[in-house]
Amino acid sequence: MNKVTIGVIVSILVVFVAMIVYSSISAQPADYSGYDASHIISDTSKTGGIAEHVRGKADSSVVVVEYADFQCPGCASMMPKITQLTEKYQDKVAFVFRHYPIQGHQNARSASASAEAAGMQGYFWQMAEALYANRTDWIYETGESRTDQFVKIFKSVAPDGDENAFRANLGSDSIEKKINFDMKIGKDLSKVQATPSFYVNGEAIPINDDDSLDDYASNIEARIKAELAK
Repeated sequence: MNKVTIGVIVSILVVFVAMIVYSSISAQPADYSGYDASHIISDTSKTGGIAEHVRGKADSSVVVVEYADFQCPGCASMMPKITQLTEKYQDKVAFVFRHYPIQGHQNARSASASAEAAGMQGYFWQMAEALYANRTDWIYETGESRTDQFVKIFKSVAPDGDENAFRANLGSDSIEKKINFDMKIGKDLSKVQATPSFYVNGEAIPINDDDSLDDYASNIEARIKAELAK
């Protein structure tokens, strides 16, 4: 075996070992213990540099967090109710949206990505509301047809928006990280069991089997009032 052959083998071994080490590091679960899910979370590398989506009074002592799935019919029905609460308490309460696409909802994650892509141009909330309002147009679509539906919705809420940028951002690493972050926070810290799930200053607002969504919205408002009264 000549020196050239030995050198090649050594180089291959070095690369192989490096790949194993990298894979081992990548496989380590991300640590989210330092975050507080009951507060607005600053944008970091783990969020893909994307800040939380907040309506209302961002510096409020009362923070309402929603974990939602755009394909979820209950989430769609709750959106206008939460919008009403937002308008009612916009000068007193912060309302935060976090993604929690449910496994089995085949287009939920793609819808989250489209909301974030719109958000990169300042249209997150408009896109979120439009996704819910037009959910029957996209929930059964696949591939390019699904993308076309998202583009159509985006153009309806952002007629002056950049369609090419929107399309490019649908698969961006930043958006992937943001969705993963929200889901991880929801699962590990907030202990989300279903969507929609709401928390007021970190306290989960339960919904009973016989509760209507109007009841749920009333329970959320009652907790908001209780927190504001402290």
